[in-house]
Amino acid sequence: MLKLLTDSTHEVPPSADTQEASTSKLVLKEFLRRDELAQQLGISPRTILRWQALRKGPPRVCVGRTILYSIQSVCDWLHSREQEQQAPFRLKKSRGLPNRRRSRAY
Repeated sequence: MLKLLTDSTHEVPPSADTQEASTSKLVLKEFLRRDELAQQLGISPRTILRWQALRKGPPRVCVGRTILYSIQSVCDWLHSREQEQQAPFRLKKSRGLPNRRRSRAY
């Protein structure tokens, strides 16, 4: 009797829930959620929300209320923001207060 319970020839087929979970993992493996993207970029999720409101930031895909970011689109967006290194900004020496017109008392 114990042999029947441990026999490997009688495997239980995966349930529908397990199949759905594995399928969704395959579909979503190329996408990041807002929290995951924020963690990858080292910024707050609220920053990404602000970018969304200002229509800045990487392109996004809306699926219902879920917002997803394609990893490839994020990489392209990051490359588009790349800037060449410029000479360091130098401040001019200040000579006190800026020239202001002084009203003369007559």
